[in-house]
Amino acid sequence: MIFSHSTTLLLSFATSFTSAELKCRPEGPVLPRPTALAKSPIFQAAAANLTETLNEAISGSIAAGWPVKNVSFSLAVVSADQEEPGVPIWEYHHLAAANTKGTQHLNRDSQYLVGSVSKMFTDYLLLKSGMNLDAPVTQFLPELKGKSTIQWQDVSLRMLASYLGGTPANYGFSDFYLLKEVFLAYGLPPIEKDDYPPCGVIGLNKGCTGQQILSGMKESYPQTAPNERPAYSNMAFAILGMAMEEYTEKNFTQLLKEILTDPMGMNNTLPSPGDDDKAVIPSGDSSWGSDYKLNTPAGGLVSSLSDLSKFSYALLSRTLNLTSTEINGWLKPAAFAGNAYTMTGMPWEILRLSNLTPKYPHSVTIYGKGGGAQNYRSQLNFVDDYGLAIVILTAGPMKAAPILTDAMLSTFVAAADEVSREQAEKFEKKFTNDVGEDVPIEASLKQDSDSMFLASLRRNGTDIVSNLAEIWGLTLGDFLPKVGPKIRVFPSQLRENATLDGKSVVKEVWHLWPDLNSGLKTDLPGNMIEEMICVGWSIQDWVHYGSEPLDRVLVFRRVQNSKNPSPTSSTTIAIAMAGGRKSKPQPPKGPSTTLILDNGASTIKAGLINNGKIPDEPRIIPNVIARDRARKVYVASELEKCRDFGEIQFRRPVEKGFIVNWEAQKEIWDREIFDDAKFDVTDTRLILAEPPNGLPILQANCDQIVFEEYGFASYYRGIGSTFNAYHDVQNIFRTPQDNPTVANTPAETVMVIDSGYSHTTVTPVFRGQPLHSAIKRLDVGGKVLTNYLTRLISQRHFDMRNDTYIVNEMKELSCYVSADFKADLEKSWKGTRGDRRPDYLSGGGIAKDYILPDFHTRFKGTLCDYEPSRHSKARKMANQSEEDALTLRNERFAVPELIFNPSDVGIRQPGLADLVQESLHELPIGLWPSLLANIIVVGGNTHFEGFIQRLQKEVVQRVPDDCIVRVARPADPITQTWYGGAHLANHANIERLAVTKAEYEENGAQWVARKFAAGLGT
Repeated sequence: MIFSHSTTLLLSFATSFTSAELKCRPEGPVLPRPTALAKSPIFQAAAANLTETLNEAISGSIAAGWPVKNVSFSLAVVSADQEEPGVPIWEYHHLAAANTKGTQHLNRDSQYLVGSVSKMFTDYLLLKSGMNLDAPVTQFLPELKGKSTIQWQDVSLRMLASYLGGTPANYGFSDFYLLKEVFLAYGLPPIEKDDYPPCGVIGLNKGCTGQQILSGMKESYPQTAPNERPAYSNMAFAILGMAMEEYTEKNFTQLLKEILTDPMGMNNTLPSPGDDDKAVIPSGDSSWGSDYKLNTPAGGLVSSLSDLSKFSYALLSRTLNLTSTEINGWLKPAAFAGNAYTMTGMPWEILRLSNLTPKYPHSVTIYGKGGGAQNYRSQLNFVDDYGLAIVILTAGPMKAAPILTDAMLSTFVAAADEVSREQAEKFEKKFTNDVGEDVPIEASLKQDSDSMFLASLRRNGTDIVSNLAEIWGLTLGDFLPKVGPKIRVFPSQLRENATLDGKSVVKEVWHLWPDLNSGLKTDLPGNMIEEMICVGWSIQDWVHYGSEPLDRVLVFRRVQNSKNPSPTSSTTIAIAMAGGRKSKPQPPKGPSTTLILDNGASTIKAGLINNGKIPDEPRIIPNVIARDRARKVYVASELEKCRDFGEIQFRRPVEKGFIVNWEAQKEIWDREIFDDAKFDVTDTRLILAEPPNGLPILQANCDQIVFEEYGFASYYRGIGSTFNAYHDVQNIFRTPQDNPTVANTPAETVMVIDSGYSHTTVTPVFRGQPLHSAIKRLDVGGKVLTNYLTRLISQRHFDMRNDTYIVNEMKELSCYVSADFKADLEKSWKGTRGDRRPDYLSGGGIAKDYILPDFHTRFKGTLCDYEPSRHSKARKMANQSEEDALTLRNERFAVPELIFNPSDVGIRQPGLADLVQESLHELPIGLWPSLLANIIVVGGNTHFEGFIQRLQKEVVQRVPDDCIVRVARPADPITQTWYGGAHLANHANIERLAVTKAEYEENGAQWVARKFAAGLGT
C-alpha cells in the first residue's frame, strides 16, 4: 500500500492562557466555525454578563457614556445557524424615558433610520442588477461625458461602490448655509447666495433633481484620482442609484422591493419616511420623516432589528441570493484607510484587530457598515470567521452607538472564540487503522492556545510528523526559513458531498501549515522586517507525492440527511488512510473502579463503583472536625463516639458550598476513604460533585490536589445538581412500569432544586447539561436556619449560642414549612401579657415540647406534645420534673419560612418560588412546560414537612395557567445526587468527559478548566 500524505479523518461533531499572537496563518477561521452558539454555556454567560452591565448602565449604577434618558437602542447578535432568520440569538432593547413620540413598545420590529447602512443594500442591488461592475459609469449615464473636473470615463461602478471613485462627499448638503454668520465670525470672506450650489443646500434652496446632480458633478472637485485611495462619498451611491435605474428601467424603490425586501420578507426595510406607529423617534429635532429622494441609496432607508437579522443570517449562512463565491468576493477589502487596522470594501468599513480575543490573540476581521442621520446612528458588523453578526440601532444623541459597538464586539467575539475552541476539542482524537492491516498507522490531532496541530502521524513506527519538516526543507531549500516545531492544521471552505461505506458524508479539505522560524542571522540592519513577513501562504500545495498534496487533509463528517448535508448533523467517528482502508478511533480504556464523592458542607456521600456495579447505598460521613468541651477531637465519623455535644465546636472544610480548607478536607478524606482504601488510586476514576458557579481559583486548586497529591487515574468534576438527571428522574413521578427509561440516560429536561447546608440553588438541566445562565442561588441553607433558630431560642428561652449541634437536631426534628404562614402565626400566638389566651387554644396543635438531652441519661433530644403542666412552677419546686423542656411555637414554621421569604431577616434576595420564576425568564419559553413538569427537590432542607406542597403552590401562582407544575422529592433527597453520579459513571461517554492524569500533566490546569466548563453534554 502506498501511504498517502492526504490523511483522511472522519471526525464526529457531537454538539455540533494568554499567549503570543498567532501572526501567520491562512486567512479565515483559525478553528471550525462554532455552532449552536445560543446553547453554549460560554456564550450564555457572556450574554448574561453584558445584559447585566447594560442594566447597570441604564440604572445609573455605572457610567454609560451617553445620556441614558435620551437614547433608545436595539441590539442583537445574529448567528449563521440560528433557528429563525429574523430572531437573533441575543437581543436587548431600551426605550428612553424622553422618547414620547412613536412606538411605546420597542421590539425587534420597531423601525429606525439606518443612514449609510443603506449603502450595503445598494451594493447588494448592484451585485444582483446584472450590470458590468468594471464598466465606466459614463456607459450608463452619458450626461457625465464631456468636459469635467472629474475624469468620469475612468470611474467604474465598482469604484463608486467601494469609495474609490474620488467623487465628492456630497452636493449642496456640505454647504452649511445656516452657519454662514458663524463662518464669517471665524474670519472667512463673505460670499453671495449665487456662490452656493443651486440645490441641496439646507435653508437656502430645494433638493436636487437628477439632472442637477449630474451637472453639479461635472463642476465639482474630485477628492482623489480614481483608484488612488478611499474617499467617503454619498454622491457615489446617488449616482449608482441613477445608473441602476437607467439600466434596469426601474427606480431604486422598485429594485429594493423586488430584489431584497419581498424575497427575504424584510417588511420594515423601505425608503424614508417609515411608519410612525412603529418608529423609534428621539426627542427634539431628528431626521425621522424625511424624504431622501435621490439620496436614498446613500443613506435614506428605514429598517428594523429583525430585518437586519434576516439579511445578516442569509449572508453568514451563504443562503443569500448570491453564490458562496460571490459572497466571498464581496467580503474582501479594496483599499487601506489610514492605518494598519482599517480597510475599506464594497461598501465595508473593515477592522482587523488582534485584541478581541485576549486569551488567544490572533487577528480577527470585521466587515462593518455604519450609518447616521440627525439623532440616529447604526452599526452592522459581520465577523464571518465565527458566523457572527452584531447589530446596533440607536435613536438619540449619537455617542451611544460606538460605545455599544465596542462593548458587543469585545464581549461576543471573545465568547465565540472560546466556544470554537471548546468545540474543537471534539477533533482531539487518536486514530489507528483497522486491526489486521499489514502496516500499523496512527494519527492524532491536538489543540494548543493557537490552533489545531498534527500531534502525531506514524506509519509502521516511523514518525512522519518530524520528517515533514525535513521534507519541506529538502524540497524548498533556501526559499524557506527553518520549518518547525509544529505542523498546524487549518480548515477551509472547500467542501463537497460524498459517500463513505455507503453512507452520506460531507468531505472538507483542511490544510497543514508549518510553523516557520522567522529571522536570519545577520549583523546588517533591518532584520526585523523579515520577521514581519508571512510566507506560509506561498508554499501551500507546493510539495506533492504521487499526485497527492503533502499538506492536504480530508475531514469527513457523516450526515443523517443527505438532502441537507450540514456538518452539524454528523453522527459517527471513523478514519481512513488515502488508500481507502478505514480505521476507527482508538477507544480509551477507562479505569474499572470509580469513586463517587458528593462532598457536601454537612456530610460527604461516598461510594465505589466496581465494574459498573452500583452499591445499595453510599457511606454518609460527617464532613467536620469537632472538639468537645473536654478538648477531645473527633474527625468525621468519629463524631458518633461523642457523648456530650454541649458547647461542642466544629471546623468545616466547606464554606458557602466550596472547599476552602484543604488541610481539614484532606484529613477527613484520608481517614475515611484512603487510609483503609480497598482500591488502587492509580487505577480509579474520581467523580466529584461541586456546586454551580464555582470560583475558578478554587476549582483549579481542587484539580491540582486530585491529580498531584492523590494521583487518580482520571477525574471528572461536575455540577452536583446536574447529576440528578441521571438517576431515573421520571420514576420519582411515576412507577417504573408506567415509564421505563434507558439506564444511565439523562432526563430530557429537569429543574433541580438543591437546598442543603450552605445554600439553595435552582438549576435547569437540559439533556444532562446545566443551563448556566439560568442557574439561581439563594444564600439560605441549613446553617442559616440553625443559626436563626439558635437566636430565637436564646432570646426566648435558654442561651444556646454554644449549642448549635443540639439546636440543629431540634430544627430537623420539629420544624415544618407552613402552608399558611399568617394563619399558623395566629394559632400559635400566646396573647398579650395582660390577656393570655388559654393554653389549649394557644397551642393550636402547633406548640410542641422539646426535651433537651442531659448527656447522662438522655443523649438525644425528643419531641413530644405540648403539656402545660410540664412547665408549672409548683411541679418544678416539688422536683417532680428532671427534664429541661423547651416549648416551641412559631419557631417551628418561622425558621423554614426563610427559604420562601428571606426578607423576614433582612436577606435581600427573592424567595425560592421567585427564584424559580427568575430562572425560567432566562430561558426560551418553549422549555418552561417541561421544566415545570419535572421539578425535583434534593438536599436536607427538603425533609421539612410541607416543603414540596408549599413550593408547588407558590410556583403555580407565578407561571402561566396552561403550565402543569409537578414537584417531587426522591425517597432519599440526601443521597439522590450521589446515585446520579453513580449512574453517570456507567455512561458510555464518561471517558470523553473525564480528564486523565496524563492529559492534566500535558495540558495543564487551564485546559482542564475549559474542558469542564461546559458541563455534561453527554
